[in-house]
Amino acid sequence: MANISGNPIVGGIDLYSSSANPIAEVGSLIFGDSGKAFRYVLAGETLVVGNVLQSSVVDTQFDDMAVAANVAAGQNQIVLTNGTTAVTAGQFVGGTVEFSVTPHLGGEYTIVGHSTATNGSSWTITLDRPLRTAITSAATKATVRRSPWSGSIQLPTTQTGTPVGVAIYAIPSGEYGWVQTKGVAAVLSDNSTFAVGSALSNSVATAGAVGVFVAGTARSLIGHAMRAAASGKTIPVQLCLD
Repeated sequence: MANISGNPIVGGIDLYSSSANPIAEVGSLIFGDSGKAFRYVLAGETLVVGNVLQSSVVDTQFDDMAVAANVAAGQNQIVLTNGTTAVTAGQFVGGTVEFSVTPHLGGEYTIVGHSTATNGSSWTITLDRPLRTAITSAATKATVRRSPWSGSIQLPTTQTGTPVGVAIYAIPSGEYGWVQTKGVAAVLSDNSTFAVGSALSNSVATAGAVGVFVAGTARSLIGHAMRAAASGKTIPVQLCLD
């Protein structure tokens, strides 16, 4: 079974700093005072304070990848056939592999190691636990994703990933640090019309900002406004991210 452990409370951790080497596992969740929560990220670009952030850009070359060889249940390594995007060392560590068709439909595992790969080559993935069901080269397909908190970037006006938090510190590109996911945070506002209590999504007008949430659109719920819109300014927002 997967390993489960409790989430730590902030104590002696400087949330407003970054480092070239990680001090925690990417994606680690910690809790602070007043209902605040924070995630540990690897910055994919220099992060701007007050900006809403997303995961690295999703690459569909890693959707429904072919399994290169049959693997019996109980094994913790699989071999996939790579698409056209090269796989670099450690790129997907902490990410996920999900089996999207039978056999093993719905199986999901954390990636703890993998080889590199070039266009069309085979690459080996080490899983966090043994396979519960055998997979086959004839039928099984696997979708691979990087950790949402690895390679975090500014959330663009058209989402290319999933929201991961709000920058509270200017983490340089390639460094590690903390972003906020819950509780009250200062977040950049766009020029859309919203009032106190309004549901907010990523802005369609200003990258990294929040704007009015419109149900049924391809926007993510970021939180709720504690001040009316104030274009170009940060406003207090009660975040509701994971």
